[in-house]
Amino acid sequence: MDGVVVDSELQWQLAEGALLRRHAPRWREQDHHLIVGLGVEDLYHFLVRKYSLTSDKAAFLKDCHQLAELIYKRRVRLAPGFRELSAQLRRLRLPAALASSSPRGWVELVLRRFGLRSCFRAIACADDVPAGRTKPAPDLYRLALRRLGLSNGRDCLAVEDSTLGARAAKAAGLACAGLRNGSNDSQDLSACDFEIRSLRELTAPKETAAASAPAGRRRRRASPQAGLERRGRRGA
Repeated sequence: MDGVVVDSELQWQLAEGALLRRHAPRWREQDHHLIVGLGVEDLYHFLVRKYSLTSDKAAFLKDCHQLAELIYKRRVRLAPGFRELSAQLRRLRLPAALASSSPRGWVELVLRRFGLRSCFRAIACADDVPAGRTKPAPDLYRLALRRLGLSNGRDCLAVEDSTLGARAAKAAGLACAGLRNGSNDSQDLSACDFEIRSLRELTAPKETAAASAPAGRRRRRASPQAGLERRGRRGA
């Protein structure tokens, strides 16, 4: 969800500095790339380990939830190309699932605000897996697969914008597209099978995608939409 369906990773980056410095005065902005993709409880434990955070866990989570309400209700925007991609998946009868390290309450804020419930056949979020088993652990993706009625991720494509998310998807056996969304250049997406600059690259005709790809990467970036079409014809 974060950074792929909505631009919340950018919004968190803009807003979280004051919150983190309040609980961890030695917080360094340079470490932001290390927490992209972490669940909020995993973030708390990260700050305890790296910054000797002494704040009460409940107080920290309460402050995070309050900021999340502001971000998801007022500040985030839907990612460019998401509605087009969702519509194409429905035309091809390809089910989609949402695998998010965010708590269910945050996911529900996004689903309600943008009317996205019908876009996903299955949802897996932080509340659904044991503590400490959000991304980069593969548990969320494995649960999403089970809720889609699939035994493995062989015919599935994950879209991720973070190092931790890409590692989770690959550990669960899925192919993975790395989304460069304009605010995640510091993220290592080398685990992904290919990179895209917009979700529209997954729905654009092959010729258009190839023509717009940088020289030297055209063959690699022209394939995603063709894969969607093939899987749709097979009824995967």
